[in-house]
Amino acid sequence: MLKKVANILVWVFFFGYLIVVFSFANSKNEKLSFAGTTVNVVDSITRGFVNNSDVERIIKKEYPSLEGLPIADINKEVLEELIDQIPYVKKSEVYNSLSGKLIVEIKQRNPIVRILQGNGYYIDEEGEKMPLSRNYTSRVLVVSGAVNDKLIKEELFDLVKFITNDEFWKSQITQIHVSRNKEYILIPRVGAHKIELGSIENYHRKFQKLGALYSEGFSKKGWNAYKTINLKYKDQVVCTKK
Repeated sequence: MLKKVANILVWVFFFGYLIVVFSFANSKNEKLSFAGTTVNVVDSITRGFVNNSDVERIIKKEYPSLEGLPIADINKEVLEELIDQIPYVKKSEVYNSLSGKLIVEIKQRNPIVRILQGNGYYIDEEGEKMPLSRNYTSRVLVVSGAVNDKLIKEELFDLVKFITNDEFWKSQITQIHVSRNKEYILIPRVGAHKIELGSIENYHRKFQKLGALYSEGFSKKGWNAYKTINLKYKDQVVCTKK
């Protein structure tokens, strides 16, 4: 019984302590003045779409006079909504440090393919369009030819994900060209040949056949022996020599 009462008292004390600490922190936070901005783009090593100046410009527009402003008067949720409108931002988080610094953490969107149509655009890993950037060019798979939104949604995006999720195909296939009758031609990084994939139907099986050719056939003939590799036909690969 005494042990049970002791445990209850410990928890009461603990929660009381937390209430005091949070109350003290909130009270201190209300007295803090703005002490500068720190922008942290968490994946800037691999992608450089978002610049610190872009974020600082948004903050400055919303709060033209930040010097001496109480940090509690800065609406962090509104700033997050504004920063999230940058087309290259996936998610932002805005908070302040105990010294009054306004901290902005940003995660960028991740493009996996570039569509060469009109002015061009990217498709990110979630299947959404994102514009090209003047600041940064992402080295991703390129798609040209008869591409439209319906084709991307119904079949092209699945093919792109398959290629980019496989380390070998991601490094080997640099471009996809789509013909008007929705047949796919793949351009490899290594080898002076084109790969005629044909329709999207059974593309997993077609890549299995292509993989077997790369691992077995090219070891004998070399990577530059053929002009075209045709995967359209069931259970066979037709190669045209140079």
